[in-house]
Amino acid sequence: MFMLACWRLLCMKYKVGGSILMVKLDDGEDFLERLHEALREAGVNSGVILSCAGMFRNSRIAFFKGEYAGRDFPEPMEIVSMEGNIALSEDGKIFPHIHVCLADESQKAHGGHLLGATVHNTAELAILILKDVKLLRKKADSRVELQIE
Repeated sequence: MFMLACWRLLCMKYKVGGSILMVKLDDGEDFLERLHEALREAGVNSGVILSCAGMFRNSRIAFFKGEYAGRDFPEPMEIVSMEGNIALSEDGKIFPHIHVCLADESQKAHGGHLLGATVHNTAELAILILKDVKLLRKKADSRVELQIE
């Protein structure tokens, strides 16, 4: 079944086929907000991000040093690589853990944990839906660990 969710003239599209959720986001959409929406609507709470093609602007990526040290990238950048997983947090909310590598206009790469981004032109994701495996994020000391059930 093909689903379309339009909001303020921005249209996120998604479709589940077999064990794959395909999501297409348009220019100007908040990447994480719309990804959360697609996952909720499709009923996906455990998964693996297989790929994402497209571009971001106003990106914030971080390196973890006991806490996230973030850096902002306002300029448009190509998504060179994206990987991660989708889990449920202790309070039952969807918790995407995403790492990206973005390339600027000079083809210099910047990578780390994705804290936020606006879609520039498009972002096209493929997510493997885990049906027989449950991923949970739980706090352990100062960290958040992945539990596999």
